Amino acid sequence: EQKEWVRSISNWTEITNISFADEGDKNCVSVYMSLSGVHEIPENKICVWMTPTTLEVRVIDLNGSNWFYLAHELYGQIEPERSTWKARKDKLSLKLQKRSSARSWDRWEKIRRI
Repeated sequence: EQKEWVRSISNWTEITNISFADEGDKNCVSVYMSLSGVHEIPENKICVWMTPTTLEVRVIDLNGSNWFYLAHELYGQIEPERSTWKARKDKLSLKLQKRSSARSWDRWEKIRRI
């Protein structure tokens, strides 16, 4: 139902101010998406969908704009049920938990494989 509502919205702007860190000791990848004021909107206007190989982020009506980030193929596989996200001051913070079978030396060089 939520995805249908989001798909009915047009005029999306891609989130491009992104940084990440592969936290090998925690077996996760931390992703930070800078979005001014994101911490001030209701959480139901922030949609984060994950599968083992994909990530989709949608932020609706933030300062009059709709924002998105889409990774059709992540650099490595994650465990979506153990991954989390949180709106912090002017940024979205995501913790992508690497799949348990991933080797600890498999460091992510980027978020999207392609």
